[in-house]
Amino acid sequence: MSNKLEIILSQANNQPVKLASMSSDALDSFLKVVSALKAITESTINKEELCFSIQEGSAMCAVEAPAQFMNSIYEEMDLAIQGKSDDKEITKYLRIIQEQIKKESFAYQFKYKENANTINIDKSLRNAKKITVKRKTREPYQYKLKILSGYLNQIGGQNPNYHFDYGLKDSITIDCSKHDAMNVINYLYQDVQALLLTKEWKIKDKKDDYIHKVILDKSLVPIFKEFITSYYKHEDLVEKLTILHDFVDEQFRLSNDSGFKFLKHLLIAFNDKNYHLSEIKTLLIISKPFKEKTEFKKLRDDLFLTYQNKKVNV
Repeated sequence: MSNKLEIILSQANNQPVKLASMSSDALDSFLKVVSALKAITESTINKEELCFSIQEGSAMCAVEAPAQFMNSIYEEMDLAIQGKSDDKEITKYLRIIQEQIKKESFAYQFKYKENANTINIDKSLRNAKKITVKRKTREPYQYKLKILSGYLNQIGGQNPNYHFDYGLKDSITIDCSKHDAMNVINYLYQDVQALLLTKEWKIKDKKDDYIHKVILDKSLVPIFKEFITSYYKHEDLVEKLTILHDFVDEQFRLSNDSGFKFLKHLLIAFNDKNYHLSEIKTLLIISKPFKEKTEFKKLRDDLFLTYQNKKVNV
């Protein structure tokens, strides 16, 4: 399924614009926004995934791409309009489009079409301040999925957690919810493989923090290790989302059983406010065909709630 971005120039200097007959000013402005739109999409999506078109009916340029990629672009543009994006390419070229849209001599429409929904981006651009890159504060940590093995020898506490004991006073503490603790207790005094969200500190001698996600069957450990290695090899968000999508597809190609297990654990693993909105939304899109399956419904509802809460508080 493809989503679409459209830019339409309908009037220039109070005169209707036709693609077959444009004034010099109209052509200059239209070429600027088309070039900027091309740069925005190509900065985030592989060229092979993009399909451009120039159409009559005023002067219109449209670009289509698979929904999971185009959604990430729209989310990043929306952040840029709010002044919350640190993507230099998108803010640079979106500012060019904003400059043309704000000119009183031109009548532009800028639309994002997602399934049956149409979002008018031009209204937000007209009302927004000049688009600039968010002032970046370098966090002293980063969040990553990790698999850790250990002997589970203690669970509980006022703030629920459990412990992996490695002997010789070497142990780690893993935070979890009360609900998780009730499930994890079934593995007490056993060697287990846990999928965790790790807060990796860049401060010397400061220990990492761990948040429980799921206890993995041994058969799934190699698959998740391969996925995690591939996923964090890249810093580019779109490359990560492509890897996420491809890994799920690959598991379903192997068997439905493998695909369902892998996807189920991913819905749990990515249910956290510390992920990017596009990471969470991509999993909601991937899992949408299975939204009525009993084993997925609550997981998707919980993930969607996290997405909505994060979107409000970004």
